[in-house]
Amino acid sequence: MKNIILAAVLACISSAALAAMPVSSTDAQKLQKIGVISSQAGTLSDFERMIATDAQRQGASAYRITSATVNNHVYGTAELYK
Repeated sequence: MKNIILAAVLACISSAALAAMPVSSTDAQKLQKIGVISSQAGTLSDFERMIATDAQRQGASAYRITSATVNNHVYGTAELYK
């Protein structure tokens, strides 16, 4: 049982360490830009979660949301960085 709990904790820590993190414009200047993505969602928090997930899938360590338009849904873009 202890081994299962330890494995679960380590899995959570390692996946959190790999997650792409939002950065400011100033911090982004110190990083290498690797691309641009766009997404849309029903809420702003869902949009931000989708951007973070897409950034991680594309191998980015950081992202910066560059635009977000809110009408009936949220649409926006983000730059990806390593």
